[in-house]
Amino acid sequence: MTYTDVKGLPVSTTSAEALAAYEQGIDRFLRWHSGALQALEAAVTHDPHFALAHCARAYIAWRMGHVETGLAAHDQALAAADHVRSEREHLHVQVVHALRQGESATALSLLEQLAAAYPTDRLAVRLLGLTYLAQGHYEGGIAVARRSLEASPHDPQFQTMLGFFLEQAGYNDEGLALSRRALAQDPTNLYAYHAVGHAYQARGDYREALETFARAVSLERYPHLLWHLAEAQAILGHEQLTRAYWGSTTPPLPLHERVALLWRLEVVRHRPAEEAIWEALADEGERLLAHAPFLTVWMRHWIALALGRAGAMAKAQAQVARLRQLPAGRASGYWSTLGADLLAGELAFIEGDVAGAVARMAPAIAQLDTLGGGSREQKDIFRDVFLELQRRLGNAEAVVALAQQRLLANPNHLPSLAALVWAYGKLGHAALQRQVCRQLVQRAEVTGVHPEAPELRTAQQLLQQVP
Repeated sequence: MTYTDVKGLPVSTTSAEALAAYEQGIDRFLRWHSGALQALEAAVTHDPHFALAHCARAYIAWRMGHVETGLAAHDQALAAADHVRSEREHLHVQVVHALRQGESATALSLLEQLAAAYPTDRLAVRLLGLTYLAQGHYEGGIAVARRSLEASPHDPQFQTMLGFFLEQAGYNDEGLALSRRALAQDPTNLYAYHAVGHAYQARGDYREALETFARAVSLERYPHLLWHLAEAQAILGHEQLTRAYWGSTTPPLPLHERVALLWRLEVVRHRPAEEAIWEALADEGERLLAHAPFLTVWMRHWIALALGRAGAMAKAQAQVARLRQLPAGRASGYWSTLGADLLAGELAFIEGDVAGAVARMAPAIAQLDTLGGGSREQKDIFRDVFLELQRRLGNAEAVVALAQQRLLANPNHLPSLAALVWAYGKLGHAALQRQVCRQLVQRAEVTGVHPEAPELRTAQQLLQQVP
């Protein structure tokens, strides 16, 4: 008997139990619920020759940082290849093997073949979307999602993917509408919650963003959603809430997200962590670098920053050199040039060279939407740090230009409003400074800024001064 998955695509297993467990594993992975690897383990226990289930285990284990599990699943997928009876599954085995060999370009080409030939292959489409996100290739993600939606018009996974990539490409209203529609269809889908919260945060609707992410984690404390809650609270000045999420142990946040949060608190909010914390993060990062080929470039960036901040500058600079060895252009998400420059600038700042940091970071900041690695919202930390460094150099006009540009997309962005208050004061534009102070106070009330946030207190005090 030939079995098919829920989309009608043939699967090479002879076990109904294996197929059911496989579907559960794929569903949990796609909807960001825990237990995906456990379900897939059950699938291959029922049918050890189920190559596609082994492939899924390898994909997911590597993304979760379980390198040894992924390597074992890769070997089992190859061993089961003779039992595969469809071209689609053969392509998946080839993708897994290419990833194991570090042949990312080959893996991408195979995923593109899969998504084109089988647009309802949920696993291939999601993995291709993640690859395009890492490259900053939002248009590619939009095209793939549209093609999949044409084949399966009401699928909430494909709707969410299209909504997310539209938002990333700057089409916030359209992206939010699609993601909300997907969430309404599947109200326990954490992936859809994530896309909706992203869109709200991008436009500066922090109350809706926080409510969306909070509803999601009430269903399950998915680590990346906890990071989003922490990031938004940090922007709004709620340091204690940010640190509470940062220190979560059930579950813990991934290392790179903990480093990014600590960096925001230290540089943008002027709340440095103890040296021992940075040293512990750096030690953890060094252990992860033992499996560097299975880390994303985004992870490696933040590990390098932790190393530099902990005083291991030679090791951090070695990561800059590794970035520069990556393929040029979109293949690396422009990390061989723009990303390497960003990291070099951050390390210069750590060493006390603020002017040098700004000079190194400036080209990358100007082209930040081109850079891959993380989402636009994840990359906002680079803009916020760069704004802060310009302020430390006393470059008021540069601060005004950067802040005004940021406020076009997010009129409630507290760091940019606070930067304008400082810049107009330095330039002697008292009337403009007062106007921005009024805007900051009003928007702080709307967005839920901490009442003791230094930026808010400064604006309130300036408004009390009578010319």
